[in-house]
Amino acid sequence: MSSARTAAVLQIVTFVTGLLLPTITLLPLGSLWLWEHGLLLHWAVLCAALVGVAHILQRRAFNRVGREPASEAAGAEMAVAGDAPESSWTPAEELAWASVVRISRSFDPEKLTSREAVIALGTDTIQAVARTLHPEVKEPLWQFTVPEAFAIAEQVSRRLGAFTVDHVPLSDRLTVAQVLSLYRWRGAIDVGEKAYNAWRLIRVINPMTAATNELRERLAQQILQRGRTHVTRRLAGAYVKEVGRAAIDLYGGRLHVSARPEPVDLSPGAGAAPADIALHKGEPLRILIAGQAGSGKSSLINALGLEVKATIHVLPGASGVTFYEFSQSGFPSAHLIAAPSLGGSDREQEITIETAIGCDLILWLVAAHRGDRQADVRALTALNEAFKGRPNRKRPPVVTVLTHIDRLLPAREWSPPYDLRTLDQPKAVAIHDAIEAAALDLDIEANQIIPVSLGDGRFYNVDALLSRMAMVLPEAQQAQLVRRIVANRSKWNWRKVWSQAVGGGRIAGRTLLRRR
Repeated sequence: MSSARTAAVLQIVTFVTGLLLPTITLLPLGSLWLWEHGLLLHWAVLCAALVGVAHILQRRAFNRVGREPASEAAGAEMAVAGDAPESSWTPAEELAWASVVRISRSFDPEKLTSREAVIALGTDTIQAVARTLHPEVKEPLWQFTVPEAFAIAEQVSRRLGAFTVDHVPLSDRLTVAQVLSLYRWRGAIDVGEKAYNAWRLIRVINPMTAATNELRERLAQQILQRGRTHVTRRLAGAYVKEVGRAAIDLYGGRLHVSARPEPVDLSPGAGAAPADIALHKGEPLRILIAGQAGSGKSSLINALGLEVKATIHVLPGASGVTFYEFSQSGFPSAHLIAAPSLGGSDREQEITIETAIGCDLILWLVAAHRGDRQADVRALTALNEAFKGRPNRKRPPVVTVLTHIDRLLPAREWSPPYDLRTLDQPKAVAIHDAIEAAALDLDIEANQIIPVSLGDGRFYNVDALLSRMAMVLPEAQQAQLVRRIVANRSKWNWRKVWSQAVGGGRIAGRTLLRRR
């Protein structure tokens, strides 16, 4: 047996020697031939020149890939569409996202050399989001419920699963056992590196060839290192943003709805809490109609008379605020809310602002034939300040409606439609000027104002108002979602707490009985 093994070893040695001997002998013999013919120096210069040209071409080819963002302009170039915040986020969530983007651009990719470094980068991202969204507590990192933790784990797992299937080769074919087997063979890389180092020592027999090869390999490694740094920055930046988005969903309370898997009985007399009904059945959209006395709020309701049903209830604690059931083709279920007229007292403005905070879309009516808009300016300023003080809320969209355009001079002229682009009629010029004046008084863009006529049977441009409402409907629904999330988190459902206590008592009782 030993003789057979010795014979096999000799055969392997002979085979390897037969392969390596021609190459090993070619290096010194080729250098000797160049030396004898006086071409060694020329050959070395030519090799160096070729390596230099190749280096220049490689640098130009990979210059864009390897460029580091060393200035604000470069940082702006690195900004991609993924840096933009979600349109449904609140100001506080947008501020948290700005912190996430800063982290995704400022980390050092050279330090991401271990699993602990990657975990630390994700932890820093989560802490930045938690501190921004919950600055009022000492330990913002734990400001979430257990069901929300399960919901975020499910959400992230689903996203990572889709990413793995789409971007990792053979991820849907290789089993975990096969992956572990491949991981155990990682030591073969070290063996390969040692063999390559041995080859570098062998080729020193021809110093000129060794020098040019070393120069070429170092230049190639430098360029590859730049490309690897760029790829690492992009991948780690995407990792930070994904973690940041998940953290904003978690600490912003957006998972509180998805963390409610249990069904809710919405049948009459079931006693379901209002928050449960709003989250599961879908609370109607709240549309506020506000403006000064005589601005046409009642006329607008009359203009929508075929779609507005009867008064359903009055908002508790706010006298003068009335709800109407609103239904319109293409619109979700909604309540039309008429606020008290501005201008009489400060209390009316307070009621309007309080009501607007609880609404999702605001129709602000301004009379075209009146120039006293100080009450409108004060109320809109107070509305903006109210939402600035509530960074966890999203400000509802405001549609400005210019009413009573039929009363503009010349008063007797009324032959719609009017083209506000050509201004070929005196009434069209008057409407255009009224729009510009209202835009200047309210400090808004003129194209945000919808001119309408609502009274005395002169209904005009109401369809344009409905079109603008439909245009801002997605923004209004986003504001509604945020409002519902905040209201649901801050409201205790004692019926559910009692149910949870009863369920916990049953489990404890069963456990005690089993032990006995």
